Amino acid sequence: MFYTEKRDGFARIGILELEEKIRTPAILEMEFLQRFNFGKAPYQLRKIAPEIYEKLKPTGEVTILIGISAMMPREIAEAFSELRGIKPLFAVACATPLNVSTLIYLGADLVDSLMAIAKAYKGIYFFGELEINVEKLENFPCNCRFCRKQSLRELKKEEIYETVAGHNAETLSREVDKCRILIEEESLRNYVEAKAKLSPELTALLRFSDLEESNCLPRFRKSKCYFTSYESVNRFEVKYFLRRAVDCYDPKTKALLLLPCTAKKPYLISKTHRTIHNFVKVKINEIIISSPLVVPREFELIYPAINYDTPVTGYWSEEEIDFVAKWLRRFVDKGKFEKIVAHVDGGYRRVVEKALNDCEVIFTSEGEILSLESLKKLRKEIEEFDNYDLFSEMFRHASKYQFGIEIEGMVKGRYPEIELLKKERIARFELKYGNLDIYGALAREMVKRKDYFVKIEEFEPSSTIFCPGVELADEKIRPNDVVVFYNSSIYGVGIARMHGKEMFEAEKGIAVEVRRKYRF
Repeated sequence: MFYTEKRDGFARIGILELEEKIRTPAILEMEFLQRFNFGKAPYQLRKIAPEIYEKLKPTGEVTILIGISAMMPREIAEAFSELRGIKPLFAVACATPLNVSTLIYLGADLVDSLMAIAKAYKGIYFFGELEINVEKLENFPCNCRFCRKQSLRELKKEEIYETVAGHNAETLSREVDKCRILIEEESLRNYVEAKAKLSPELTALLRFSDLEESNCLPRFRKSKCYFTSYESVNRFEVKYFLRRAVDCYDPKTKALLLLPCTAKKPYLISKTHRTIHNFVKVKINEIIISSPLVVPREFELIYPAINYDTPVTGYWSEEEIDFVAKWLRRFVDKGKFEKIVAHVDGGYRRVVEKALNDCEVIFTSEGEILSLESLKKLRKEIEEFDNYDLFSEMFRHASKYQFGIEIEGMVKGRYPEIELLKKERIARFELKYGNLDIYGALAREMVKRKDYFVKIEEFEPSSTIFCPGVELADEKIRPNDVVVFYNSSIYGVGIARMHGKEMFEAEKGIAVEVRRKYRF
């Protein structure tokens, strides 16, 4: 029996019940390996001779993937995509400290130390992500229980290999433990991107994996997004945000202001944007330019716009300019702007010039966007416009982005801690995840619409809804989505801990964490 406790995209923390309970992701000890039917065919045979593979493939309570070490990156990505599911996935004889985080990110719940031990008997010593020939070492540079206080000169060759085997397995085990922590923190992707840069094969594997957009991948996270490499633009949350935000963007004003991003998020509480707003009293649509994001002000409380970081060097590559300019143009084209004002300089100006080369754009920065001269010039260009309710538009756009509906009401609170009321609170921004949390009347409307819904059996949940209690769930639900649950007598709001299909297919596991309940 296996059940999921926590998801982070394809990766997950779960419990595998064998003779004892194993918390995954985990390394299986040697004594457990004999439990499994490894079949008589590696995964590669599936393409060469599918009929033979079906007869000889591994079977049992655990999905087994054999042959990764001999596969190309595209084949590995395709294998994980096909094999991952409700059952735990065991990637056999392939894990090293360098690649295991990527294997787990792709969906491996179980690995073993066979590769680590095999490399040890070839004289390979794991030094973090590095693989060092043990003959080049004078002493073991590690203080683990196998290496501690042992001198290479005092050991026989077989004793050295035995020590290195223990050390390599221990190093791999620590890396798996690290991945489990990162899954809990929802930040495994940042780590995997950093690791991938140490290997062309891992980089290629990550790129092929990013072509898949499974419902396992969340729209909202509690962790910060680090955009530090080319692969960052292919992250699901980046692609989803840009496409969805363009679809939902509905600007109202005749003028548009383009501004640079800021290190502090959300942008509007940064010193730069507060200074501009206080001096100019901006009452028009705004779009903030960053890399790789382009963020209309209405979406700045939505993940990943609310919680990301990107290197700031002052230098923009041509690839960055092209990518950001393409998306900026798509957002601008959604409006009927009679006037476009760009309060930017440097690389930001190059983006605007490329994106809007056929438009008349007024640039107002005189070398420094916060200089008095620049601010006065900006104020002169936009002071005639004064008819835009930004915070109401934030709720309207966020609800459309998240649920496909538009909500209205009275906005209360101090930004960014704002909420929407219709006699009573109906929604507020959940800054931790970068999405909308919903209440009473709106939750009931979502139940009526059968949107992001989880139908449960006739019981009253306390803090958690487990999979056996789920009768039906909206298949478009992703982990971390705000959902509504209901039966004949109660309804409520919760946060999904797995995707909708998994909720009603899994026999065990946490489906929804309850936030609040109401009675019909």
